[in-house]
Amino acid sequence: MEEANYWTSLNRRRLSRRRLLAAGATAAAGAAAAAVVGCGGSGPGWTRTQNTPHPDSAEGAIPGGSVTYGRLLSVLGIDPHIDLTGIDIDLLLYSYLYSWTPSTQEALFNNFALDVEMPADDHTEFIFGLRPGVKIQPQDDNPAKGEELTSTDVKESFIRRGTALTAPDKRFPLRISGTTSPDANALRAALQTADQYTFAFKMSRPFLPAFREMSNPTWAIVPAKVIEKYGSSFQVGGLGQRAWGSGPFMLTEFRGTERIVLQRHPEYFLSPRPWLNEMKYIIITEPQSLLAAFDSGQHDVNGAIMNKAQAEDRMKNDNFIIGKVPTRFYPVIHFKMRPPFDDIRVREALDLALDRDEMISLIWDGEGNFNGPVQWLQARFSLPQDELRAAMPYDPAKARQLLSAAGYENGFEAKMKIPRVPGAPLIADLSALIKDQLSKVGINILLDEIELGAFIANVILPGNFDLAFFPNLPYDEPDRPLSFYHTRGVTGIGNWNNYNNPDLDRLIDAQESEFDEAKRIKLVLEAQRMILTEHGPQITLPGGNLYGARWKYVHNPYQFFLDLGEGALPPEESGPPCADTWTEEA
Repeated sequence: MEEANYWTSLNRRRLSRRRLLAAGATAAAGAAAAAVVGCGGSGPGWTRTQNTPHPDSAEGAIPGGSVTYGRLLSVLGIDPHIDLTGIDIDLLLYSYLYSWTPSTQEALFNNFALDVEMPADDHTEFIFGLRPGVKIQPQDDNPAKGEELTSTDVKESFIRRGTALTAPDKRFPLRISGTTSPDANALRAALQTADQYTFAFKMSRPFLPAFREMSNPTWAIVPAKVIEKYGSSFQVGGLGQRAWGSGPFMLTEFRGTERIVLQRHPEYFLSPRPWLNEMKYIIITEPQSLLAAFDSGQHDVNGAIMNKAQAEDRMKNDNFIIGKVPTRFYPVIHFKMRPPFDDIRVREALDLALDRDEMISLIWDGEGNFNGPVQWLQARFSLPQDELRAAMPYDPAKARQLLSAAGYENGFEAKMKIPRVPGAPLIADLSALIKDQLSKVGINILLDEIELGAFIANVILPGNFDLAFFPNLPYDEPDRPLSFYHTRGVTGIGNWNNYNNPDLDRLIDAQESEFDEAKRIKLVLEAQRMILTEHGPQITLPGGNLYGARWKYVHNPYQFFLDLGEGALPPEESGPPCADTWTEEA
């Protein structure tokens, strides 16, 4: 970055479709291994583990063919404004304002927006110029069949996403509406459409993560006519089970626990891309069976998350491309601030009873790092490993002393709610290890496993727990993980832990509007150090590496950016996810 105030050079000038340097650049790694080896992006964490020539090139792309992806996790729904389990599918079905390159934290204007103007000195105003001629998919049952996507579609999508009850983060739309709770009328008044190719808004106050937020998969542009007809329905037949968008692929079959089939959008604005005629996702929630399907050639891209030994065994096969990425999911234990966890001695005792090195050894094959409140992959904003280790020692003797001082000399029993995710043994394995470690200091944990959808809607969002364990979603910007500790919480309307620390609130508020990077880093680090002394309301656990694989005849141009050099960007002609994917077996 050439200057500390990285927005100054962007202010008062129009930015081209090429790319925009975003606030808060980090060294975050790519998505989970299955996504990276499929159509996902990558970042500095990507490591090619075979000494083979770079296999991904757009030159000589062969149109046609089908690629089958194995998938470990069921997709509960594909409503982009509501559901979270299908966000990788949503990226293929809908248009977005722009794409994002996690490795450099830059926006790539290869989607619906051609450019953006930010004329306000306080960085609160955005004016997007939109691409003419983006056609909505031509399914017979599509209420917007064959029409052109316009600024009205963007506006209605922002309103729906900004007011959705289960939307993961409402802070950004609240900045647009200028309200303290979701208000569709206020949001509608704030979103401007001067013409069909211009979309604009001005936030009520600065919010540095805003630009990154708009490329989030939950901000899909759903045609207004689709929202009008299906947007209020959350039952079978609504947008959770069906899709009518303008992305590179169209949904032709959705059985989220078994099979998802997509076909090429014949009028996609990047025609003749997408190159593939068809993409299939086959869901098998038993990891060994899923891996066996890949090994036998039933799947072109492996959906199982392999451990180190499994990956090394498959490196012997020259027909496979094997890759390793640090996981951006990081596990946390949530406390409800009520007895016994409103006593800091109890929280500290629990923290001291957790052996993070054992977690790295048993769960992450010895390859892992401690996570602070901001994940270790966000190198600019994360605390040093030696500082985290000093702040998170394993000391069961001191833990027992603290429990005794708090009146629990014989320990206590607590229920810890965890999500039931068939096909994700990491959650169950780590939960069992947590239970075992805490038992050694007299804390008897009862594990209460709850179906994932119910866990999110009925446990986490309403704060219906004493203890809850969950692998937080991947974040490559520090504001989101810090917001869990704010009185307003990640939703912007209150946290689910009953935690309140005005001094910490002030630090978090300050960093989210500090556009001088050096000053912002200082604020983020100061906030984390304060959080560590509180031992909650979240306790963070280590993260490690994931391994993925695909057959080498599948090509994902512009996805493995790191091979071009750290921080390298894809060529300007690259498209949104999977638009450039092709197979030699077409």
